[in-house]
Amino acid sequence: MEYKVGYIGFGGMISGYHYAAVTTDETLPFEPTAVFDIDPERRADAEKRGLLAFDNPEDFFAHGGYDLVVVGTANNYHCEMACRAMEAGFNVMTEKPAARNAAEVEKMIAVSEKTGRLFTVHQNRRWDGDFLMIRQALEDGVIGKPFMIESRIHSKNGNGDMYGWRGMEDHGGGMLLDWGVHMLDQLLFLVNEPVKTVSAVVRPLWSEEVDDYAKVLLTFESGLAAQMEVSTYNPIPLPRWIVYGDRGAMTMQEMGDRAVHVRRMTGDSSAVEKAKAFEDFRVVLRDQSRHRIDGFEEFDTDNTPGGDWHSLYRNLAGVLAGTEELIVKPRQVLNCMKVIDAAFRSSREGVTVRL
Repeated sequence: MEYKVGYIGFGGMISGYHYAAVTTDETLPFEPTAVFDIDPERRADAEKRGLLAFDNPEDFFAHGGYDLVVVGTANNYHCEMACRAMEAGFNVMTEKPAARNAAEVEKMIAVSEKTGRLFTVHQNRRWDGDFLMIRQALEDGVIGKPFMIESRIHSKNGNGDMYGWRGMEDHGGGMLLDWGVHMLDQLLFLVNEPVKTVSAVVRPLWSEEVDDYAKVLLTFESGLAAQMEVSTYNPIPLPRWIVYGDRGAMTMQEMGDRAVHVRRMTGDSSAVEKAKAFEDFRVVLRDQSRHRIDGFEEFDTDNTPGGDWHSLYRNLAGVLAGTEELIVKPRQVLNCMKVIDAAFRSSREGVTVRL
């Protein structure tokens, strides 16, 4: 069975990825049928590809017959268009970010629950190769119990600014809502426990209206900490991933690296020793536990699963067929957006936000 797809917006991400994915991968049972876009050039592009093109949402929804509507507009229209599509009776996947803030995502979830329509978000970077390799290494216990995860996107040759509608505040632009939402979604999916606190610096370096640099520090209920940093102006870039654990550490320099580099203990020991302390002008001895590392080994992991963005669409097909559970769940999306809201507040007010 092929599922009929309608697109709201036919810009670069929809025409260049979503449409291309389902029309070139024969394993994906989706058939694009129609587009709504206010831009005449994009409607003309859609028609050249054999799609019906509408210049208003009413006619697009009235045409109907969609098993899935994919929303790929500027961010400020995600909530409105997704809710209207669900209210018209269609399942919906929006491009990331789901919306501009948690309040809009809560509205989208409420409409999904009221109408009984599917709502999900295109968080395709859960299937990035580098992320899957780091996740696998952690599951394999390669470095023991992690206590700090650092995730970065640094571009040594980037211009630094946000442009087009992504550089416009009223359109929901900015780096945190662009790349940051992917990176935070990865961290929350990786750790899978409640976030305790959020501290952040979110600011413009070169952009006039929106942030183009963001650093967010999260602490989780277990005590694990994670840091996300993103910018396209980094003349000296730091590694894509660094993870520290109680038995070692691991790193990936670039997103396209083929393996995770590990440096971990070859052995260690603990013993109770006597240590000098000072009480009432006297030297006394106290028992003190000492930890010593015998040495380290370095190697690259050989358990390196590859990434496949089309896996998200395969999961979606399984959900529509009633054979699979949805992977990108609305409540996960909401939790991520609450972290982003907290990051903006932390940076704006200079405070640590407790969730």
